[in-house]
Amino acid sequence: MIEAEEDTEAQFLLAGPDAPVADRESFLGTLRESWDQMTFRQHGDDTEWTSDLAQYLTHLVDLRAAHVDRWLKSNVQRFQTGNPSIEELRRTFNSAVIDLRASVQLCRSQCSSCTLFCIQNRLHEGNHNCLTSHECIHDCTFCQRDLLTAKRCGQT
Repeated sequence: MIEAEEDTEAQFLLAGPDAPVADRESFLGTLRESWDQMTFRQHGDDTEWTSDLAQYLTHLVDLRAAHVDRWLKSNVQRFQTGNPSIEELRRTFNSAVIDLRASVQLCRSQCSSCTLFCIQNRLHEGNHNCLTSHECIHDCTFCQRDLLTAKRCGQT
């Protein structure tokens, strides 16, 4: 019995720099939402949370790239080494993997509304956005002391 190779069910957008920003952001949004730690943002350090999200996204790309690489190797092994068409296919694949990695890179600039990091695509347009509600989920003495009713997320 052949063991199934590891891959992901994730869907990626592989498009050049001319792809609509909305399309890139939509696919990245779906990938972000598939992360099981997405709702735990305000439960720890935002630098660590953002780094973990970036690692998750990179891991998805690594799984897909490795799967396609295995498929390529198994399907081109019968051709002679140095075949120009196969070499071009390899270069195209390597370039596509670079583009795919770039498509999941996060902006990581400070949100324009709070101190959390922007988790939009690094090529996004407009203001930096942490994509939260901008309301703190915690009851703490800081907010109680200042009698804040709408507590902003990412307080320093």
